[in-house]
Amino acid sequence: MTTIKDIAKEANVSTGTVDRVLHDRGGVSQETSERIKGILREKNFKINQIASSLAMKKHLNLATLIPKYDNQNVFWKSPASGIQKASQEVNANGVEITNFFFDQFDPKNYIDTFNKLLDSNPDALIMAPIFVRETSLIIKSLNERDIPFIFLNINQKGYNNLCYIGQKSFEGGSLAGQLLNLCTTQDDELLIVQTRKNLDDYRSFSQRGKGFIDYFNKNNIKKSIHQIQFDGLKNESNVGKKINSLLKSNKKIKGIVVPSSRTSNIIELIHPDIQAIIKVVGFDTTPKNISALKKGQITFLISQKSFNQGYKSIITMVNYLIHKVKPDQEIPTPLEIVTKENVEFIEYDMRRYDSGL
Repeated sequence: MTTIKDIAKEANVSTGTVDRVLHDRGGVSQETSERIKGILREKNFKINQIASSLAMKKHLNLATLIPKYDNQNVFWKSPASGIQKASQEVNANGVEITNFFFDQFDPKNYIDTFNKLLDSNPDALIMAPIFVRETSLIIKSLNERDIPFIFLNINQKGYNNLCYIGQKSFEGGSLAGQLLNLCTTQDDELLIVQTRKNLDDYRSFSQRGKGFIDYFNKNNIKKSIHQIQFDGLKNESNVGKKINSLLKSNKKIKGIVVPSSRTSNIIELIHPDIQAIIKVVGFDTTPKNISALKKGQITFLISQKSFNQGYKSIITMVNYLIHKVKPDQEIPTPLEIVTKENVEFIEYDMRRYDSGL
């Protein structure tokens, strides 16, 4: 007997797409819809029979495509933990989550991992669209298969993603500008330290940098803002030499913003005597960043609630597929200011997340 899975395979679509055609819920191109209906007629199935079969189907296969994490690049552990927490909750409803992790520094690995992901025949995808050119190829492939997708943490404009869940990076940069302005004087100069060269592929970093500068322009605050950029932090000795050379040659620089989660890595490379007189604003509550905050090496951290981003992405997609709840185009997570004084509450929440509470 032909199954729904057989129909989906022959039509080269997901079972979720067959479901949308059967129940006339839209979201499927006319060409794909006609192809599926043609196969249904060819197999001599009545729509009611298939609908009944699909209604009994208690399995949805969701896939995630996010960067892998390690001790040096720990940020993505937090959204991955949120995904895991949500997965435990929806699994009882017949929803299976399969995670695919790629090397965030290798666009080829990004594509290769996506191709492996397709073999799992997902009904939907949660993805972090880091690389611009490769993302366009991935979206083309998803649209050909009518697989709905959500952008997680990073937003790329111009696509038909179901929604975006994450920070508002430009606003985060503006907030960083406001914080650094509060703790420096009118005559102090500021420095933006970017830890990536190709900022087109790291849109959140570039948007934070632009938002930072915009804060001063918009409020007519006259401050000299310098920028220095590195292609990763593998050559720490070289990075440290360049930053310290700049700070020693220009003693007016009294504030630094690092628009990435690598703030503590940058601070470690700055000479202790300079550290003592520099105010620093960074992003994300990684363990190393929190440690540097407690030591007074970082003045403020801006948290984007990345655990919640991962959690919400799964719940939002499941609600869409099962309950037909279409989300807002953007679901922003709050920008939270973290200081030495309130960090213990952030750590408490992190421990709860890790323990699954």
